[in-house]
Amino acid sequence: MFSNFFVSSAISLDVLMIVYTMWVLSLNKSGKMPWSIGAAMFAWLFGLHFFISNQLVFPRNISGISFLMIIFAAVGLVGAMLFSIPAIRKRLLELTQEQLMLMQGIRVFFGAGFLMQAALAHMPLNFGLIDGFTHVTAGFLGLVAAFTVSKGLYGKSRVLFANIFGLADILIVASSIALVLLPDMGPHHTMMYAVFLPAPLWLWFHVISLWKLYSSSANASVAINVKSVNAVI
Repeated sequence: MFSNFFVSSAISLDVLMIVYTMWVLSLNKSGKMPWSIGAAMFAWLFGLHFFISNQLVFPRNISGISFLMIIFAAVGLVGAMLFSIPAIRKRLLELTQEQLMLMQGIRVFFGAGFLMQAALAHMPLNFGLIDGFTHVTAGFLGLVAAFTVSKGLYGKSRVLFANIFGLADILIVASSIALVLLPDMGPHHTMMYAVFLPAPLWLWFHVISLWKLYSSSANASVAINVKSVNAVI
């Protein structure tokens, strides 16, 4: 009974994340929901569920290093798909900092889910508690950063901190699962519904946000230097 409950919970969180991501993507002048992107993400979830539920993805005795390399390869593959398809790349690069930070807000629900799984002994207690609270914190920081940017209230520093914290959370959790907890959890644990769908997207949203932050700072510096030169002339 509990096994079905945890699988359903993991799938429900991914569905919530997909719908939420579609909504954030629709926050532009057109206001249109990106149905094609949503369909692709649901197909991704369907395939992920098929392979995890039937234990077809990894051998049970896979080593931690090999599993970590697969996680990194999956992240790279997601990035390659996002940036190699012109329409998706254009849409991603057009996202505002508010939207990119809003994308992280859904992690609050994933954190709550991990806390629940830890309380019900579905994952190691200490890991579940730490991962749960850091995910809740990462989501909350993303929402705070999105709000402050929209209001012009020292948003850049909050965006930087939210991105660094969120990236560290993802990388530390992925490494801990692969190198420390894999013998206890196994490679087909329901945690993998988060590892191989939302986590790679969150990571790339962080990367894009940091790139935009750097670009805006660089452009601002150039503008200041040009004004200084013109003033001297």
